[in-house]
Amino acid sequence: MIIKILQWNILRKEDPDNVSGFIKKIGPDIVCLQEIIQNDEKNVDTGLYIANELGYNFFYKAGDTWQPAKNGKTSQGNAVFSKFTFTKTSFVYLTPPHHNPPDANFEGRIYVEAVFDVGNALLAVGTTHLAFSPRFTINEKRKKEVDNLTAIFESKKTNYVFTGDLNSPPNSYTIEQINKYLIHAGPDFRQPTWTTKPFDYHGQFKENKLRWRLDYVFTSQDVKIVDSRILKTIYSDHLPILLTIEI
Repeated sequence: MIIKILQWNILRKEDPDNVSGFIKKIGPDIVCLQEIIQNDEKNVDTGLYIANELGYNFFYKAGDTWQPAKNGKTSQGNAVFSKFTFTKTSFVYLTPPHHNPPDANFEGRIYVEAVFDVGNALLAVGTTHLAFSPRFTINEKRKKEVDNLTAIFESKKTNYVFTGDLNSPPNSYTIEQINKYLIHAGPDFRQPTWTTKPFDYHGQFKENKLRWRLDYVFTSQDVKIVDSRILKTIYSDHLPILLTIEI
């Protein structure tokens, strides 16, 4: 069976109509999204809204919550959407969740996973959004987060796909550790995915060019990779990756 999987950090400020409209044109079987907002400034549950627009099943878990003045509690996390039926869902906190984190350095980080019946086999798909640091440097806190993530991979021997915005360049500790367990599914590391919009983190780190590779897809060794490509879009500040596999 041929299966298409889309990986995309959609940017928390992006209009969900833009996101769902773009995904509809691609028509993937499974979609992994980061920066999903529940109860945003317009009181929209972004994950549910996108799932309804696509007609997909979805599984969402929050990494953090905030308490804005008007709309009650807001959350941000990751989600997996699919045309397939979920047979199992799970999640792991890579960094403990926080309420009202003051900035990205204090945000909780979560891994979410869904298992699907794809005909003659079960396929597990996991995704995450790792912590940000200026210029994506690795400190001890981030190393611990990566180690918590790779501990999950020890049992992922067959029919497994992992995607995410890893906030890590190809030559980082993050990618080095993941490569010990999984196969990089492409495309080539030299192809950037971030940023398509000007970025400024408290004046500590500014970027306005598309020259960083931060988004990735990996698989267990048995998965047959048919195609992997970065897609162009004006939406979000990250470019999505479309992976085609055969199970």
